[in-house]
Amino acid sequence: MKASPTTRAKSKTPPQWRLAAADQTGKGFMNHHVDTRNLEGYLQDLQEEDSDDEKLSQAFHLTRSEHQHEARELAEQTLKENPASASALFVSAAECESRQDWAEAARFFLLGLSHNSSDTSMEHGFQTNVDMLRSNRNRHVERPKTNKWDEGLVFKPQQRQAETKLKALEKPPWYRLGPLFEQLIDNPGFLSDLTEADADPEAEKMELRRIIYQHLPFFNLIYNYYSSDLNETVSSDQSSMIEIEFDGHEMSGNKRKLKLKGFWRILKECKIAVGNARSKMPVAVFDRIWIQGNQRMAVLNKDATYDVSTEDPHDPEHKMTFYDFLEAIIRAASLKLNGTVSSRFENLLKDFLKPFAMRKQTEKAFLELRSEAVKGVLYRSNVHSNLRKIFEFFISSYPHNKIKRNVIGPMDLTMSLNHVYFALEKMEVFDALFNYKKCVATYCQITCDSDLLPQEHPNNQNSEMTFDEFLEMMLRIARKKKPVGDAKSALKEFLAHVFHVSQNLVPWKLHDTKEDTA
Repeated sequence: MKASPTTRAKSKTPPQWRLAAADQTGKGFMNHHVDTRNLEGYLQDLQEEDSDDEKLSQAFHLTRSEHQHEARELAEQTLKENPASASALFVSAAECESRQDWAEAARFFLLGLSHNSSDTSMEHGFQTNVDMLRSNRNRHVERPKTNKWDEGLVFKPQQRQAETKLKALEKPPWYRLGPLFEQLIDNPGFLSDLTEADADPEAEKMELRRIIYQHLPFFNLIYNYYSSDLNETVSSDQSSMIEIEFDGHEMSGNKRKLKLKGFWRILKECKIAVGNARSKMPVAVFDRIWIQGNQRMAVLNKDATYDVSTEDPHDPEHKMTFYDFLEAIIRAASLKLNGTVSSRFENLLKDFLKPFAMRKQTEKAFLELRSEAVKGVLYRSNVHSNLRKIFEFFISSYPHNKIKRNVIGPMDLTMSLNHVYFALEKMEVFDALFNYKKCVATYCQITCDSDLLPQEHPNNQNSEMTFDEFLEMMLRIARKKKPVGDAKSALKEFLAHVFHVSQNLVPWKLHDTKEDTA
């Protein structure tokens, strides 16, 4: 008796009929008839096992006599009673192969493998039909044949030349924007120092025009959002539904302008301002970039009365026009990212501005700082003046001051973390509720700097905190010390202590604020 399919599965030698089919596959299998006599050896084994099944015996006889359709019908009747019958699956697969239906034949072999994964005959049958599918598959991608003489021909049809000339004369819609945009891009004193450094300045200018033209509604939306000091989530998709207010043609009037503190919100909320081991880019750096634009314009207009060194670059009430804002964003991109000016601008727009801008801020300290009660305390003239004196005193009296580069003038004052440690120690602020670790965490939250040490250290000297951020730190420290109750009472209590201790430290007389902090 010959070996059964289960016994043959353990053998590494495939049956002769499958080897013959594989050999025909390698030759392309161009004939339209399958020689089922190669099945005889394997089907004889199956017949001996299923000799008691009359349907299968008849199916084997029909398969050998090349009556595949009748054999398939008998095999399907067997499969309804026993879906795992290997004999019926082989008969069905043979009928499919006779019609060159390789996909259906492969399906039957795969079904047999699912019932007996060790049957190598099923595996060979499946693989052979897959190979047939590959050799006969349609080639959907047909590349057009090219004539090797085309590039060498000098003569071109006149019509084709006319079409080429017409396309060359077509200009994109951003070829020329409004006069105010053209002044920003093309005139000296604005962005020309950035574009002229590129290998192809004209191409860079055209790219800047394209980006501004394509995203102008979004820039109008974000400018109006932060100039109105809103705090609600607004999708950037809404930019397509708003009326474009700044299109490069409008006359300069009494339109609402963005304040510098609104620009700070953009820098922080969009994660543009950052500090780490590789670079330090706090908001103070971007303030200097913006104020230097005023200096460039003064030089361009030959205004001898303007002196940038008398300006406080960190004054939150500075106002930026829409075109100042756009220039500041482009220069921020040039400082933060790598590549050409246009690619930096576009990447800043896609990776920072659109994903993070105009999102509702829910942090408790942020909301308390915006409240009218807290503003009424911090920005009251006497309190504000005293805090400014304290701020300037501890910067100037710090014994290990480091000379900073790129400082605009004497009004350009910022506090490093070492200055803050020094000031808080002198003002007797540190205690169990507020220690060095909480101090560095608070400083990092405000300035977006993540590379600072909880002690006085030379590495902390490169950090920068503006006076407006110093006011925010006073509020945050007050809430750390008194987390229960309203923010106004906690701030008043903390400032009363600060002014009392600082009175004996600051050489300038502090204003009486007993009524303000009572």
